[in-house]
Amino acid sequence: MSSKKLPLFSSSLVLLMTTPAALAAENSIWSFDGSARLRYENLQNTVRANTSGDDQVLVSQVLLNLGMEHDNLIAGFELSDQRAWMHDSGTPLGTDDINALEPINAWVGWQQDDTFSVKAGRMTLDIGSRRLMARQRFRNTISAYDGVYGNYQMDGWQTQAFYFAPVDRRPGDRDALEDNEAKLDKQSDDRIWGLHFSQSGETNLELYYFGLNEDGNGADISTFGVRSLKPASAQHWHYEVEGAYQTGETAGEINGQLGNLDVSAALLHAHIGYQFSDPLSSRVELIADYVSGDDDPNDDEFNRFNSLGGVTRPDYGPTGIYGAFAISNLASPGVKWAFQPNANDTAFITYRAIWLDSKTDSQSRTGLQDVTGDSGRFAGHQVDARWRLNFTEQFRLELGATHLVKGEFLEDAPGAPGTGNSTYVYSQASYRF
Repeated sequence: MSSKKLPLFSSSLVLLMTTPAALAAENSIWSFDGSARLRYENLQNTVRANTSGDDQVLVSQVLLNLGMEHDNLIAGFELSDQRAWMHDSGTPLGTDDINALEPINAWVGWQQDDTFSVKAGRMTLDIGSRRLMARQRFRNTISAYDGVYGNYQMDGWQTQAFYFAPVDRRPGDRDALEDNEAKLDKQSDDRIWGLHFSQSGETNLELYYFGLNEDGNGADISTFGVRSLKPASAQHWHYEVEGAYQTGETAGEINGQLGNLDVSAALLHAHIGYQFSDPLSSRVELIADYVSGDDDPNDDEFNRFNSLGGVTRPDYGPTGIYGAFAISNLASPGVKWAFQPNANDTAFITYRAIWLDSKTDSQSRTGLQDVTGDSGRFAGHQVDARWRLNFTEQFRLELGATHLVKGEFLEDAPGAPGTGNSTYVYSQASYRF
């Protein structure tokens, strides 16, 4: 960022932060909060197709949230600003990194006690495990949706329903992204809707249905899923099992001719763990994941699972300039150790071995694919670690490192970087106000 742009940017942030705060202080029906964070990322030996060497980026995120609650009337407005610096022409910049000065929440609603609420407008949303619908935490930008959302709770059951049009982040061209150009996002022609039932208790049960219609590729997909969860507690076993199946149609090629492909795809996640009462409050989990890939690119069926609006960081490691794995075409066992180094800090270390479900389908975000299958299925061994240092309730420092020992697929697939094993590190400072 040039020296001329930085003072203007800083002044704008000060104005945006102080004006709503003053308004909130004058009237108790208003609330104001926000956060600011800065993250430096460094990657040695890239994992993406047709790239080479090392990479780095510095990304910032500022969120300002203004809320209103008066009797049964509620409203929310959130302004986000995400930018990137210290990158070069080879850095994989996209709208997942940069989205300057954009409202991601702008809705009005009605609530009745703790039983019923409905909202309409632009919003972000977490549902269930967050694997299929979520507000991003690690990714620098946050997905927003235009539409309506309802929530009803009674007798230990919660019902959530929504009908959304995803919001396309803009600008999308490389030059504008490199300049951190601000351009209002635009509602897409796609539609996503869903119904989610959940019951809370000693064990939690969830049942859900999500529908997706993508105008661009003719996809019309239904997702049916179930999840059972027993939360972790000291000196007890805990577990999670989630399964989802997708059916419907999507556009594609059948023996070189355009046509409609029948969708048949699946997701399965399972882990079992134990929470110890040792000085580190250790929690150890055995993990297994399966997400289908497309078995045969020449048949009339499409088997690659669509992750809808889900997030991948909790299961498969950091995104950013790394982002080697996602909810697509993989089979992966692993083990996780989560612990508390002291009363304020939290940490974890996760190991995964990762195979492709289909050796002829594309591999996640790397863009690598071997349609012949000659590069095999094994993608590699990944070790992912994170340490969060909570200095105060407002200020947090987060340190992370991920090391990937590349398997035969990541080494031999057409377009593979061929630069050896990858190491990704980041440091992130955040402040809430």
